[in-house]
Amino acid sequence: RFPDDDVWLSCWMAKKWMPKATNAQIVFVNAGARLPDSEGDQSIVHFDTGGGDYDQHNKQGGRTCSAALLAQGLGLGEDAALKPLLDMATAVDNIEPLSPTSIHFAIEGYPRRFRQNGGTNWEKVQERVFELFDIVYGQELGRHKNRRDLEKYCEWTLLPNGLKVALLDGYPGLRDAAFDQGAAVVVWVTYQHNQRDHTGIPRSRSYPDLKLYQVVAELRSLEAKRREIDVTGKNLTYIGQGDPIPQWFLHQSRALILNGSRTHKLAKEERTVLSPREVLGAVNRMLSKIPRETAAKWNPISQSIGVS
Repeated sequence: RFPDDDVWLSCWMAKKWMPKATNAQIVFVNAGARLPDSEGDQSIVHFDTGGGDYDQHNKQGGRTCSAALLAQGLGLGEDAALKPLLDMATAVDNIEPLSPTSIHFAIEGYPRRFRQNGGTNWEKVQERVFELFDIVYGQELGRHKNRRDLEKYCEWTLLPNGLKVALLDGYPGLRDAAFDQGAAVVVWVTYQHNQRDHTGIPRSRSYPDLKLYQVVAELRSLEAKRREIDVTGKNLTYIGQGDPIPQWFLHQSRALILNGSRTHKLAKEERTVLSPREVLGAVNRMLSKIPRETAAKWNPISQSIGVS
């Protein structure tokens, strides 16, 4: 009578994919029990209890959970977007470690949060838990779509030192997918009304010691030259108030360069005069100066070499 992740996930899946179950009523019973007088009633399906097809207890299936059995029964075993939710339910059922920020702890906390009149508002709990599942599943669907789109819209550069740079001209939403595919740095460009709007150059979280000082200095130098601005004697790596080249902003993390953003709109004359190809060239030139032996030491797990 106190449903866990596996129970909720099974019910969510049933309502989403099981024919005629969209408006089914959810009723809780004691662990291991069946709904009274339900034997042979085809309109009643038990999850995580009752010993039926979707109850993993006392089955010889190894490490599994009831939701995983249901996924197989519904032909969803290969649904990659469903996998993170199934992994979580399986880990909970098998008493395995979870991240302290896992949605499991929200699912576990909702019954306590929505207590009223000495009981729990299970309808409210269900609403919130199902909302979490919808969000996670939707995000995973988006990630898989982005991976497919990346193959069509991303231009890759493999630098001589082994670092990978991705150009996403008009497709900034694919940057996480590019990072997943090993990009050290991504150059993305957005457009509005067929006009270039803003440009971003983030580096991957997998390269925490890679700083973009020299990249922004190169961009500022090129911008000044094209605009015929004299920056002789100026430190283009560190520029404070009164910048002669305000178009290129280096975030304090030194991990993100922006030419405008959604929260900092640039007037047309403030937008960079450099083409996406010129921006990419500047990024590639500066990153190529990193020695190959230095770049070779970087990996997604541990980086210890910084670039200034």
